Amino acid sequence: MTVTTGYLDGAPGRHATFASAQRHSRMVAILRKALPFVGVAALLAFVVVARLSAPGRPDFTVARTTIERNTIVMDRPVLTGYDTDNREYRVSADRAIQKMAAPNQVRLEEIRAEVTIRGRDGVVITAKGGDYDHSRGTLALYGGLTVDSDDGIRVRMKNADIDFANRTLTTKNPVSILNQDSETTADAMTVTDGGNVIVLSGRVQTRLMSPKRKSASPSSSGPLKGQPVTSGP
Repeated sequence: MTVTTGYLDGAPGRHATFASAQRHSRMVAILRKALPFVGVAALLAFVVVARLSAPGRPDFTVARTTIERNTIVMDRPVLTGYDTDNREYRVSADRAIQKMAAPNQVRLEEIRAEVTIRGRDGVVITAKGGDYDHSRGTLALYGGLTVDSDDGIRVRMKNADIDFANRTLTTKNPVSILNQDSETTADAMTVTDGGNVIVLSGRVQTRLMSPKRKSASPSSSGPLKGQPVTSGP
């Protein structure tokens, strides 16, 4: 594995190390938030499957329900409520599709999940689509998955497979974790133990960038340039 890092000219190495640790901690915190709330999309699918309120009696609305060729189609389903930790969520989809021949399976299109933690930083999760299997307790998200936090961290994946019984999230495709002053990329990612263990694998690289300044100093002649440093295994 190769890790590429950098720091501003003249900045002590220990400052760069401390900043890197802070970025890592924030990244882990966001991914820990994201894993449980990807499951909110599955909760929406579960309500579609069960046709009744899920635990905690969240509010469920749907614009229209139609039957097309032995397939139930719900337009613009929306689910809102609070989880067991009193965190507010709202999840929606353009459509929820369920084949009558496979009542335990639901396909969601254009998923969006929003999470608010008692007025603190929120998380927004979007995915092009997802296939939920109630009998297996799995959700396969595909077509592009993005996790955005209010404090400026964005996680991008092409797809993700979630196993709710084992509390895991895996993707075997490239992952990008973008912060205000860094970007980490990897060939694959595995999240286990409900978000407590996060493993980036393959070609893992971190690129540090000069942080954006709110206002330029009158005496500054231009942006500071970084001095990249590459460390091997």
